[in-house]
Amino acid sequence: MRETLGRWIADAETHYAIEDFRLEAQLSQLDYLEDRTTDLYYSLVGELFDMVRAGAGDPLDWASLGRALDSMSRELEEGARADALFFAAVAFYLGGYPASAVMMMRRADPQYWETEIQRAAHELLTRPANPVESATLALVDSVRSGTAHIVDAAVAAAQTGAAQALETGPEEWVANRLYLALLQRFQQTNLRTVLPDGTAGRWDPLVKSFLDRRQPVWDFFPSQIEAIEAGLLTSEQSYSLQMPTGAGKTALTETLIFDHLTRFPGSTAVLLVPYRALARELRGSVGEHLSTMGLRTRTVYGGTVPGAEESEDLDEVRVVIATPEALTGLVGAHPELLTTVSLVVCDEGHLLDSGARGVGLELLLARLKARTPSPRVVFVSAIVPNVEEINIWLGGSDQTVVRSNYRPSIAEFAVLRPTGAGGQARVGLELHEPSTSVSSYTLPDFLRPQDFHFTNPSTGRRNTYPYSSTKTRAVAAARKALTLGPVAIFAMEKGGDRGAVGLANELLKQLETGLDLPSPLDHVGDAALVESAADYLAREFGNEWVGTRSLRAGAIVHHGDVPQETREVLEELVSDRHIRMVMCTSTLAEGVNLPLRTMVLYSVKRSADGTAPVPMLARDIKNLVGRAGRAGSSTRGLVICANPDDWEVVSPVAEGQAGEPVEGALIDLIRRLQRALARAQQPLTNGVLEENELLFSLVDGVDAALIELIRDELGADEFAEVAETFAAETFAAAKGSDQEEALLLNVFGLRARRLVEMRDVGRLTLARATSARPRLVDRVIDDLIPRYSAWGTATSPLDPGLIGVFVTWALEQPGFQNEAETAYRNTEVTDVGASLAQLLLGWLEGRTFGDIAVRLGVSIDVLLRIHAKVVLFDLVTLIEQAVALIQEHATEFGEALSPVVAAFPDYLRFGVSTSAARELMARGVRHRSAAIALGADPAMLTPMSIFAPPRSIARELLDDEYTWLPRLGTLVYRRTVADVAVRRPA
Repeated sequence: MRETLGRWIADAETHYAIEDFRLEAQLSQLDYLEDRTTDLYYSLVGELFDMVRAGAGDPLDWASLGRALDSMSRELEEGARADALFFAAVAFYLGGYPASAVMMMRRADPQYWETEIQRAAHELLTRPANPVESATLALVDSVRSGTAHIVDAAVAAAQTGAAQALETGPEEWVANRLYLALLQRFQQTNLRTVLPDGTAGRWDPLVKSFLDRRQPVWDFFPSQIEAIEAGLLTSEQSYSLQMPTGAGKTALTETLIFDHLTRFPGSTAVLLVPYRALARELRGSVGEHLSTMGLRTRTVYGGTVPGAEESEDLDEVRVVIATPEALTGLVGAHPELLTTVSLVVCDEGHLLDSGARGVGLELLLARLKARTPSPRVVFVSAIVPNVEEINIWLGGSDQTVVRSNYRPSIAEFAVLRPTGAGGQARVGLELHEPSTSVSSYTLPDFLRPQDFHFTNPSTGRRNTYPYSSTKTRAVAAARKALTLGPVAIFAMEKGGDRGAVGLANELLKQLETGLDLPSPLDHVGDAALVESAADYLAREFGNEWVGTRSLRAGAIVHHGDVPQETREVLEELVSDRHIRMVMCTSTLAEGVNLPLRTMVLYSVKRSADGTAPVPMLARDIKNLVGRAGRAGSSTRGLVICANPDDWEVVSPVAEGQAGEPVEGALIDLIRRLQRALARAQQPLTNGVLEENELLFSLVDGVDAALIELIRDELGADEFAEVAETFAAETFAAAKGSDQEEALLLNVFGLRARRLVEMRDVGRLTLARATSARPRLVDRVIDDLIPRYSAWGTATSPLDPGLIGVFVTWALEQPGFQNEAETAYRNTEVTDVGASLAQLLLGWLEGRTFGDIAVRLGVSIDVLLRIHAKVVLFDLVTLIEQAVALIQEHATEFGEALSPVVAAFPDYLRFGVSTSAARELMARGVRHRSAAIALGADPAMLTPMSIFAPPRSIARELLDDEYTWLPRLGTLVYRRTVADVAVRRPA
């Protein structure tokens, strides 16, 4: 792009940004733009045709051109505006930004176009589910049926049409020439062209799935094309893909899994995802898509011991979507599954570095690749700079690494720059846009003293709201960004003054003061739907909870302590564009895709216990900010760094610099263990390994891998050698020094000897049969079982004795007491055990969080912290392991375990106390309150109900909307109707 035009575009962007943010700044250097709209427009169109004639161009130049034409369209009216959007769409499409092209073209009004060619171009880029233009119908039918010659013929006809249009007139030639360019691009990027042997009939189910989606997919993104052309679908080697967030990883994964399983019909594919929230999301997208293609899919994320629903009919399952810990449990209980797994896709692979989760993931991958034959592994991450190392470890080569910098939308970065002090301080917005050819520029007076003036209602005087804090400025900046679209404010912490809760309180305080800044409530979509969600929050958490108050003010609070069912409700409000403001932590970056236009970084440094602030890793910032500017929702994303002192941490990400290499959490843990042993001057023993919470992920991962390898004929020394050979194949062994590798092998050797000891006394079979953790076997058999006499006769999960024995035993396990006390910090609770037992009873009884908080004498936010970390994670994990061992132990002695005890982990996980409610939750009912109410209905207990599954009974009950809608609340009723597949009343 010409330098002069680039500078002109940059100045115009500054002008339009001032308008977008509704600023009053007057910049004299932009005065030359006055009355130059037509000149700039003609220059942009001329540049477009120069680039079309050249037949190539930098994608970033195309993006800048498309964006400038989009901005320019605001100055034009009627047909001229439609033409500008048409040109913008062409620029985006030819530059490899099809999602942005679709957005542009959908905003153009085709009534102003008289020629069939223009209408055909409009349909080609708007991607309607049911095209009406014959040219578009032919193209879609060609892709659907695999008849490539139809697309070739269309291109040839367009070439002839463009040549003939030269003789008709300039307007006809413009339309024909641009349509030809679009067709030529489509010819190169459509599904059938890109897929290897794309016209083959075996692709038909995949292509049909793509074409028939609510947002039809007709062609591939450049990043997807790059991966396929690099052999992803034709090689049997392991691959690693480095693709930015939003670059099409999900659709590419579907294509990869479909291709593999149709070529190997007797095999199984595994999609590993790090978070339960992401697994749940993929169940409704990837899982449903693959199932409609004829590949039965099972999503497993409940816990470390698989439930009945997760284990049923596994021989018919072709695709397993699972978290690493859930897959470890599943293959532990069903080792035969591993014999069929021939493809493993590891999504968000950078989490190899993520603490206990990373240790478990590495050991699981090592276990899978150690099999003969080993499955093909495809490692996917947006942010691993040393992906080649990991790929070699997984069995790939330098030729099987695919790196792509493609993002379907443009990334802009900015930092708030204050000048002056006190009540006269002014804050400019310094914009940096390294991802396009547009220069950086500054918006002065982005925040002004006037923005913080208000009238004191009691005195009638004008006052100034204090705005020197980063938090106040972050919230104010986010409010200004509401005019652009959905905005998220990110905090590193959940609660407290510096967390997401603190941001929410700041927003509420600003709104109550009446500052003259945009209000989130003015940007609410469906007000009735939002109020139904607020009613749901009020029922569950109370009217005074900060999340309820925020939603009623038009914003949501989103962090890891908020229950999963609630987070899904809140996420849908944003994804469906009913709410525009989110105050969140990194949970919003854990795979959940929301149409965010702006991300405000309130804090990217964390300080614990008064220590010096520690910044986020650059790769984590990169993953987070990738959520701003989603394909199909906006053509660009804006990231605002609220604290100028944090810009030194954020700017390398803005400049596209490589982040920190992934070493792996396993080698990090080995190094920490090495330092601890040296400091304590003591040798490593199994006692040390089994008594230190920090090492549990290491011990459990090693044990799970070694159980698969142990044989009756192997003695302790022989099995230790086997274990050490396995250890040498880990990524940690490849990364560590000789001393670190020796310690790693020692750990494996010690665990091998421990497993042999358990085998020799007959207790290893308990762990093998249940997939429970070997380190817990003795603690359950010798300590827990003798404490309770009614394992076989318990009749209710509400039995205080049953609850009490589990809580008391759990608090005696290494690490759990510390976790519980940490969760209860800064409360007046003195008896943690009694409080936990009371919490569990209220949870199982079906009480709301508001009721339980009152019962415990803690705030809602403290209760959510305890519930999320202690109950739903640590305690459920311990209890599901214990119950599995108790049940197997009873079976060995010919005894039966009470059905209530056997199902107690599920009762605890779901927060219900009836078998019907438990099954409803296990079968997909999302709302606990609905499952409890339906599960307790007398219809579930009639003699005839024994032949009807609870879901079908629930369907019939929910037909009575008059009774159930007010009982459950509008939102829960509507969602539960969908969950049990009842057609909503007309």
